[in-house]
Amino acid sequence: MNRLLNMTLIALVVSACQPKQQQQEETPAADPNAITCEGIGPVKLTHSYAALDSAIGADKLENGTVDVDGSTVHITKVFPNEAEEITVYWAESQEPYNTITKIAVANDFGPYQTAEGLKVGSTLNEVKQYNNFMPVTMTNFYNTLDGFAVILGFNGGDIETKYPCLGGKFDIVKQRGVDVRTLDEIKPEKELKSSHKLFNTIDVAVVELNVSAK
Repeated sequence: MNRLLNMTLIALVVSACQPKQQQQEETPAADPNAITCEGIGPVKLTHSYAALDSAIGADKLENGTVDVDGSTVHITKVFPNEAEEITVYWAESQEPYNTITKIAVANDFGPYQTAEGLKVGSTLNEVKQYNNFMPVTMTNFYNTLDGFAVILGFNGGDIETKYPCLGGKFDIVKQRGVDVRTLDEIKPEKELKSSHKLFNTIDVAVVELNVSAK
């Protein structure tokens, strides 16, 4: 009788443990290379320079400056000159750097991407697919000095809903006989939408993705 009671108790304990074990097994591990509104890969928008130093190591950090709209902005490159390179933009103009304003990646060999697969190197058609086929608004390639188009918005599509922090840049990777009249028509425009007929004759890809503090 006691033996039967003991076996029953053991069965109940094992049965009670199984759902918890199954739940733990089904929980997917966090992607260490994910692009989210918290950050990109190991770099989070909440990090200070001291936190980056502690988490990643001083030997993997390189400080510098860049010109942004005529202003000098201090940056830190994480994993400089590697496929995994990440650029951190600071609010402060001198040390200590405590406030990240933007995190960006620009290497199409890098591992970073959103859960849906959006990454540096994604084509415009792929971006539109991830955006539930809503158009993307961007600056005009043809009236900027660097030739890039900065993403201005996703017009209420899925990307905007899931990643309100997300921005980036496009570049033209191929042109197929763009009509001169079309160019003359759009050159004065400050903004373009991906639904414009121009995109029937040019191939465009993402050359930078970034997340910003809102």
